[in-house]
Amino acid sequence: MPLFTYSCEDCDEQFEKLVRGTKSPEPETCIMCSSSKIRKIPTTFSLSRNEIDALRSLDPMYKRMVEDRMAQTPEAEPMRHLAKMTPFDVAEDPGKPIDF
Repeated sequence: MPLFTYSCEDCDEQFEKLVRGTKSPEPETCIMCSSSKIRKIPTTFSLSRNEIDALRSLDPMYKRMVEDRMAQTPEAEPMRHLAKMTPFDVAEDPGKPIDF
């Protein structure tokens, strides 16, 4: 919900109004002097982003570069661990199961 800032041209008072949707009426008078000569002042705004949004906004070229580097690095290949594992039919019997 946007917060708009207004300024009174008669008393130079600035005040804010929280706008709930597009149907919310703008203030008609100044809250200090009740003058009808008010104007909306442009204000800055902030944007909230989480980590997922930040990752989605990464440059696709950068993402492709990272994936290419990962493919060229043998230590980064997860399937290399499977090659080092002992198959079940060759492994010796581990014994009785541990009772926790």
